[in-house]
Amino acid sequence: MHVFTSRNCRGWIALAVLVGLATGCRQPEPPEYFGFQDIQVIKTSGSSQPTLATVVKLYNPNPFSLELRRAEVDVAINGRHAGHSLLDSTIHIPKRDTFYVPVAMQVDLQSILSNALQSFFSKKATITLDGRVKIKKGMLIYNRPFHYEDQEDIQQLLQNGIGL
Repeated sequence: MHVFTSRNCRGWIALAVLVGLATGCRQPEPPEYFGFQDIQVIKTSGSSQPTLATVVKLYNPNPFSLELRRAEVDVAINGRHAGHSLLDSTIHIPKRDTFYVPVAMQVDLQSILSNALQSFFSKKATITLDGRVKIKKGMLIYNRPFHYEDQEDIQQLLQNGIGL
C-alpha cells in the first residue's frame, strides 16, 4: 500500500502544474482569412487621399478565446503598396468561431489607379496583407507576424457596396 506524504503530494502537484503550463503556453494558431465585407471609400476633409474602410472576416481555429490588442497591416493590391492600417483597440476573439476586425486606412491613389486597368481586364485582384498582431491568451501576450494573400473578385466587391 502506497502512503501519500506531503513530499509525494508536492511532487505530483509540481508535475501537474508543469504539464498544465506546457499545454497552456502553446502559441495560438493564426486565424484563417475569409475575406472583406462592407468596403467603403470615404473622402475625408483635410486630406488629399481618401480613406478605405472595411471589415475583415476571420476564423479562430483555436480551442480557446483570445484578445486582439493591436494590429498593424500593410495592404498591397497586385503587388503594389496600397496603404497601411493600425488598429490599437481590444477585440474579443471567441474560440473556434468567426470574428470581424474593422480596418480603416488612407489609400495610395496612384497605386490603386495603376492597378485599376489591370484589375478591370482580369476581373480579379491579388490582395496581400502583411503585418503584426499583439494577441492575449489569459495572462500571456504574443506578438505574431501574419501574411494573407488571396484573389478577390473585383465585380463582386463592387456589387457588395463600395460606397462613395
